[in-house]
Amino acid sequence: MAGVRALPRSTDVKLLYVAPSAYLLGGVQDWLADLVAGQRALGAAVTVAVPDDALHQLRPYAERYPQLQPIPFRNPSGSPVGRIHALERLLRAHPEHLVVGVNIASLFPAVRRLRQLGDFRGKLVMTLHAIEPEYFADLQEHHDILDGLVVTNRLSAALAKHLGGIASDRVLYAPYGVSLDGRAGPLVPSRQPTGLTLTNGNVNELKIAWVGRLEREQKRVQDIAPILTALDGLATPFRLTIAGDGPERTNLDQALATWIDRGQVNFTGPITRQQLQDRVYHCNQALLITSQWETGPIVAWEAMAAGMAVVASRYVGSGVEAALVHNQTALLFPVANGQEAACQLSRLTNSALLRELAAAGSDLVEQRYSRQASLAAWMQAFQTVLEFAPLPAPGLPPPPCRCRRPRSPPRCGNGRTAAAIFRQAVSPSRGRQRMAP
Repeated sequence: MAGVRALPRSTDVKLLYVAPSAYLLGGVQDWLADLVAGQRALGAAVTVAVPDDALHQLRPYAERYPQLQPIPFRNPSGSPVGRIHALERLLRAHPEHLVVGVNIASLFPAVRRLRQLGDFRGKLVMTLHAIEPEYFADLQEHHDILDGLVVTNRLSAALAKHLGGIASDRVLYAPYGVSLDGRAGPLVPSRQPTGLTLTNGNVNELKIAWVGRLEREQKRVQDIAPILTALDGLATPFRLTIAGDGPERTNLDQALATWIDRGQVNFTGPITRQQLQDRVYHCNQALLITSQWETGPIVAWEAMAAGMAVVASRYVGSGVEAALVHNQTALLFPVANGQEAACQLSRLTNSALLRELAAAGSDLVEQRYSRQASLAAWMQAFQTVLEFAPLPAPGLPPPPCRCRRPRSPPRCGNGRTAAAIFRQAVSPSRGRQRMAP
């Protein structure tokens, strides 16, 4: 398979993943389940630890992902200080492991303290799954104890070096990967698409899917209604399936009431991965992405693997990654521009373009985002970190325990906050991007 490296040896690798347990349906959770399964199949000793407290609970997480066999770390007090102490106990029980943090910021102060005490001889790797200022501020504050950072997006890598102060050789890239088993989807070019009816080469009704957490800040679900209004204005016949759940479900129901009443929009609610394949990817022709930023997204790679075409915003993270290329592997529109999004969707009523984009997307996933390619990249990244010389013990006394966001944002050498530089790096400046998103 093109672009897939040989898998590194892993019999001597001892991994401890520290991950949240509050969110049971999502791309990051599925990524971790797939990655751990692949690493164990290669012979790696892998432990997954998750918090077990009022918000993050072990039992439902273990029921959703039994193959992970997660172990708990408990914080009876529920406080930030208690979380750090719980992590210290966990790390003391795994003193030689390569510890991999998955959106657990309290690992930084826990590792710092244990290294100062000489109680942790392992290595710390963080994985980055968001493009938001506070994550880069954390990296900047704690870069001296971080043995490696693995990112799933090329822009994340650039920002980690530019804002986080991470040495270039310690920033490693490994993409998300998806199964290619669903490639017999409705738009495989070699056969007539399932449910696709044509008139003079045009699609009679475009079947669109939107997949993800129903929220405003990142996924921008508030853009869906303007897009549908613009589709009506273009007289483009469509049906939309929305798969997922989240805090904006009620508001979205109200905003889309007209189309729901017409039978043009339906919600699946939260569904499993297999249901997503069967009820969404294999029953629709186009995936709509409206996000502000993404570090994948995994749903794009899954949809492409299933034979769908992708219509996406030019979200922060799409430019440097260079996977979604307008008119080649996807159709793109500016973030929050409902009229342009509708115009791009309407173009897919041309069945030839629909098939062309579906084929290109399928090839892209096979070359860059297959599960095998992803596993090889992640194993190579961890092997690279293991080969680094140990970092010196932190010289400063243990910092005070903190909540997720620092009260005083860390500053770069020029006195500006990482958040300020982040906004400049990913925002338009004089008509062009200072750092292509």
